[in-house]
Amino acid sequence: MFEQFSYKQKNLALVLLFVLLSITAYKRSFSNLIVAYNENKELTTLAGEINKKSKNLDKLSKEIALYDNYLGNQNVPVDIVQQEIVNFSTTHSGISINDLQSIHTFEGENYKAYSIQLDVIGNLNDLLKLAYDFETQFNSSRVVSTKFYKTKKNNTVEQLHLKIVFQNYEMIKK
Repeated sequence: MFEQFSYKQKNLALVLLFVLLSITAYKRSFSNLIVAYNENKELTTLAGEINKKSKNLDKLSKEIALYDNYLGNQNVPVDIVQQEIVNFSTTHSGISINDLQSIHTFEGENYKAYSIQLDVIGNLNDLLKLAYDFETQFNSSRVVSTKFYKTKKNNTVEQLHLKIVFQNYEMIKK
């Protein structure tokens, strides 16, 4: 059957057949293989970047938990926090509330800060115990400032005051 063709024609037919089979193999297999290889390369690079970033995730989670513990409970209405401060301070004997300032609010870019000032009167030991208990046992807010000072009433009786400033933080959701 192939005896009527010359070697030149047979070789040309083989080259043509080789080219056609090469094109078909490229379209069927090699192009998909090249695309899959490139995607695999990109995804491997992306996975490496994600792994680098996620290594710090545990550390960041621990730091956030530490800061939350330091800052006090979040997402508690500030009026309830103020009421809890009053309730907590009235449970201590020998202490009387002299002044409770209105709530001061400060808004930053990503958070709101609420400040509450409490002024109490008592003797030194009771005031020290109250300040210590607020620091160690009170979880609704954090003490950011304490100040002891004296006042004279009618130039005869000196009273010892303790001014405590509490702060709570709330994240602003955007």
